[in-house]
Amino acid sequence: MSGSPGQVVSEVGKRLGQPRLGKDALIKLLKQAESALSELSQSSSLQDALRPLSKSLVQNTLLSHKDKDVRLLVAVCFIEVMRILAPDPPFTDEIFKEIFRLFISEFSGLADTESPYLTRRMKILENVAALRCSVIMVDTGCQDLVLDMAKIFFSAAKQGLQQCVHQAMLSIMTQILNEKVTQPLLDVIFRNLVKEDKGGAHKLAVDIIQNCAEKLEHIVRIFLTSCILSKDAPVNEHKKPHHKIILEIFQCAPQMLFAVIPCLTHELLSDQVDIRLEAVHLIGRLLVFSNLRFGQENQILFREFLKRFSDKSAEVRIAAIDAAKACYIAASSGNVAQNVLKSLEGRLLDFDDKVRIRAVYAVCDLAKSNLSSFPSELILQAAERLRDKKISVRKNVMHKLLDLYRDYCEKCSKGTATINTHYEQIPAKLIVLCFDKDCESFRPHNMGLIFAEELFPSPLSPKERAMHWVEFFSYFKSQHVKALHAIFSQKRRLQLEMQAYLSLRAKKKNLQMKYRRKFVRH
Repeated sequence: MSGSPGQVVSEVGKRLGQPRLGKDALIKLLKQAESALSELSQSSSLQDALRPLSKSLVQNTLLSHKDKDVRLLVAVCFIEVMRILAPDPPFTDEIFKEIFRLFISEFSGLADTESPYLTRRMKILENVAALRCSVIMVDTGCQDLVLDMAKIFFSAAKQGLQQCVHQAMLSIMTQILNEKVTQPLLDVIFRNLVKEDKGGAHKLAVDIIQNCAEKLEHIVRIFLTSCILSKDAPVNEHKKPHHKIILEIFQCAPQMLFAVIPCLTHELLSDQVDIRLEAVHLIGRLLVFSNLRFGQENQILFREFLKRFSDKSAEVRIAAIDAAKACYIAASSGNVAQNVLKSLEGRLLDFDDKVRIRAVYAVCDLAKSNLSSFPSELILQAAERLRDKKISVRKNVMHKLLDLYRDYCEKCSKGTATINTHYEQIPAKLIVLCFDKDCESFRPHNMGLIFAEELFPSPLSPKERAMHWVEFFSYFKSQHVKALHAIFSQKRRLQLEMQAYLSLRAKKKNLQMKYRRKFVRH
């Protein structure tokens, strides 16, 4: 079709208005219109030239055509007309709604990167972003379409998107939220923010929150605060995982939580154990994510968190111990770290045996994580649990200390640790267990096996073993020497009994041989 782009568009518009055009004829005309429109720049003076096409495009037969090729080309032509005649395209609110519905149906195919339609769909998306069509959607009351579009964006993002597509989606969502924030739309964003899969949908949610942090802060504060304070309020879809939402927002836009964080004190003081438990888990992770700065910046909340180490629930106290371990690994210096470690130390004397065991495990694990900086005197306090009233505690502590001592010896062998007086006192603490008559595991012959086979890592050379024996033996007192004698006496007794058994066995064998020889002669 010859003529200027404006003339071509006008002529195509007239032909599209003809009744009973077949699919092939429609596609041919729409492609001609697409090509001509792409050559036109934005100008309100082109309104007359585009009027026939605009009038033909809004026909129901084209807007809701059954063929996907026709619908895609119609959508492309619509966005081009909107581009050229911006900011006043000649469509009513009702027509805009149908146009946006058509656009959104095409957006659902953006995840299919192999599709031959991808380029056209990307063109529609990028123009919708550039022309701020989303503002028109909000102004015309298309909240249902906005919600559908958001869901489609996140669904497509899960499959992975090109950067330009991601940026266009981000731009559109930002425009919408800057115009109007609704709870249903926020729910869609939150749902993708807390996904375990940290893929494209999660990244899109994070980027949206970072872009719109100031605009979202008020409604997010109201929502999260209600989740924290209104425990009797009806539970909506996102009330349950509000801790996950807080964790995610804390990592991408922490300034949004300035007014929310103090409210967590309410959960730490709750009468319900499960609420206090979850609050301890959350605050522990917030401390870790911030390298303990969270404790300095929220001192009232942090003080209440430390009180959970003496909570009436053993389950909560154990959660606090686990949090303390993670916190100290994240950062071992500063007042916050020292307060956490002191609270952990107090649990070594807890009245619940499970808590005492968990505290010993935490102390030993922290010592293994950094032998050089961890206060080794705390190891001796943990070792005192070898005299615990509960056998289960004594056994667990013994195995954990053995594991720690082997690790210490191995690091000394490799040169990553030096001889430490506190660690070398562990064998002395262990050996007196042989006086414990309540447990078979602590009998002298079993303790002898432990000192012979389990005290050192197997690759340790005889020279290095001897060095450690000399070192820790210097801390032996009379009770330790007595215990060592008991082990040796037991070992000697077993040797003598074995010798007597072997002697009797030999005599029996000799008598049997004599009897056989005598029987053969006769």
